[in-house]
Amino acid sequence: MRGFYVTYDIVTHESAEHGDAAERGFVSPGGWHSDDRPEPMTLREALDLMGCCEDSGNWFTETDGRQNYSTGEVETRSLHCPRSISAASYDRVALMLGARRRG
Repeated sequence: MRGFYVTYDIVTHESAEHGDAAERGFVSPGGWHSDDRPEPMTLREALDLMGCCEDSGNWFTETDGRQNYSTGEVETRSLHCPRSISAASYDRVALMLGARRRG
């Protein structure tokens, strides 16, 4: 099934001072960043781009950002499921990601 997207945001020291991200967009298979929404990917392609996650209710967000120690930037990715996903399939994705429920 296609229909999965991975998004990212990058927070710098400066953007954190303003309570915002310095950069946002989509991640394509292969890890490429883009402002434009790519073609939907398969679950396997999306899972390959993700780290350890928590369940945010309608999507999954990495619990640990990807720290760039030379610049101080932190990238965090989120996996977005198709709108048509069933509750049972969503729960199976959560199990695959080892996602904890938020709250």
